[in-house]
Amino acid sequence: MRIRPATPDDAAAIAAIYNHAVENTTATFDTEPVTAESRKTWLAARGPEHPVVVAEDGEAVVGWAALSPWSDRCAYRSSVEMSVYVDPQHHRRGIGRALAEHLIGVAPSLGVHAILARICTENAPSLAMVEKLGFEPCGVQREVGRKFDRWLDVAVYELLLD
Repeated sequence: MRIRPATPDDAAAIAAIYNHAVENTTATFDTEPVTAESRKTWLAARGPEHPVVVAEDGEAVVGWAALSPWSDRCAYRSSVEMSVYVDPQHHRRGIGRALAEHLIGVAPSLGVHAILARICTENAPSLAMVEKLGFEPCGVQREVGRKFDRWLDVAVYELLLD
C-alpha cells in the first residue's frame, strides 16, 4: 500500500468510496451521492494546508483522507477536521489508520495545532481508531443528524499537536 497526494485523476475513485458511505452508512451525514466532477472541483478548491491523500493497493485507490477547515472564522485556522474513508472491500486492513497517521504526521508542517473528528456514535470502528491514535473525547452532540429515518448522535474527538 502506498499513500500519496490525491490528484484530479482520483476523483472517480474518491467519489465511489464516499458514495458507498453516503448510501449505506452513517459515516457521513451527506444523504445524496457526489459525482466525480464535483470531487474534481472539491480537490481543485483545496489549498496545500488542507490536503487530500489516497491509499493505493497496486493501481487501485482503496481509501482517502482529508484535513478540512474546522470553521471559516480566522481564529480557527490552526484547527482542522479529519475525514477518513476506505473502500468497504478493504476494511480491517489498517488502511484507515495509515491514512490518518499520514495526515497527523504532516499536520504540524501545515500549521495545524488541533485535529478534530466528528464521528457518529454508531461507528464503533472509527471511534476505536481515533482513540488508538490518541484523540480525546470532547463530548457528544445528541440527535444532531437525521439519516435513514432516525436521529443520530455525534461524538467529537480532538488531538492536540505539539
